[in-house]
Amino acid sequence: MASPDPYYFDHSASAPPFEEALEQFAFYSLNYPANPSSAHSSGKEAGRKLLEFKMQFLKLLGSGDGHLLLASSATEANNTIVEGHLKRFPGGRLLIAEDVHDSIWYATRRHKDHADVLALREMNELSPKKLDGMIRPGTTLVCFNQVCNETGRIRELAGIAEFCRAREIRLLVDGSQAVGHIPIRLDRIPCDYYSFSAHKFGGPRGMGGVVIRDRQFEPLLSGGNHEWGLRAGTENLAGLAAATKALEICLSDLVEESNRLEKLKNNLLHAIKKKVPDVVVNNPDLSRPGFLSLSFSGLQGNELVAALSLSGCKIATGSACHADKPEPSRIIMATGRTEKEAIGTIRISLGRGNTEESVEELGRVLMKTLTG
Repeated sequence: MASPDPYYFDHSASAPPFEEALEQFAFYSLNYPANPSSAHSSGKEAGRKLLEFKMQFLKLLGSGDGHLLLASSATEANNTIVEGHLKRFPGGRLLIAEDVHDSIWYATRRHKDHADVLALREMNELSPKKLDGMIRPGTTLVCFNQVCNETGRIRELAGIAEFCRAREIRLLVDGSQAVGHIPIRLDRIPCDYYSFSAHKFGGPRGMGGVVIRDRQFEPLLSGGNHEWGLRAGTENLAGLAAATKALEICLSDLVEESNRLEKLKNNLLHAIKKKVPDVVVNNPDLSRPGFLSLSFSGLQGNELVAALSLSGCKIATGSACHADKPEPSRIIMATGRTEKEAIGTIRISLGRGNTEESVEELGRVLMKTLTG
């Protein structure tokens, strides 16, 4: 099997799958082909394996009281909770953090009469008292991410979760950029819903889900009684087996790999600042290891991405969901950047395949592109 591309610097969009995870996927696809919900012996055997991997996955996330609801992605999982919550509580209101992924942010457009926005400028040093001021009488669901996909910022959630629980307000946390990349202990974050996508941490595409502590929402998909009647469709046993293996690998050397990526990132940033001292760094000190969001005022981020791609280095402007749109990122703008800075933003997210040599080459190519 081919080794990961050392010049791929877009791990926030999707991480190359681990070979061991793909082996798990193949093994369980071939040896447990039955529908886990079938009543015959093969189905029951697959069902037992499904439950076994669910328990393993939850344990890896430090969740002792949650249930794992499978989905195809974090996008589906987030949509399931948002839409399902509003169907169950049609008079309820959403409070949505301004820097969430569009799989949650869409609700500010589709359900604008039921959605309030927690502005990013209000989230600096966010305290329960400040959050309390944003809660309206009808607020029933609060939505945050643990790691922002465009700035890499890590948000401390324990206090927010305790605040919501004390007021009997449900909390959805998008963990798709966090799982496998930072330490996670869901027993210390009493949120009601926590979503993820396996391909973000070396698992297969098409595998995601949400850890739930609350079942008071209507299903997004109908057609069967799978997953306690909350998500119709044959359960993805092979995908979950592969995701569990990928997460095990990530957690086995999380500290060492985080330190390595931070060293590579800091070396790259130092080299860039040396040549372009006025570069704007968008990610805060507490951010995902190996993550850089940089703004170059007066330049086009998508043109930088294209130029580096021609040289073999793959970076991004931000979320892959909007990579084809040369317009300023709402999240980068919300941090206080000008429109020119936002349009001139690129995202570099390092991962396991990147080496000291490849990151140095990225720096050389980027500097040549910037300085001509």
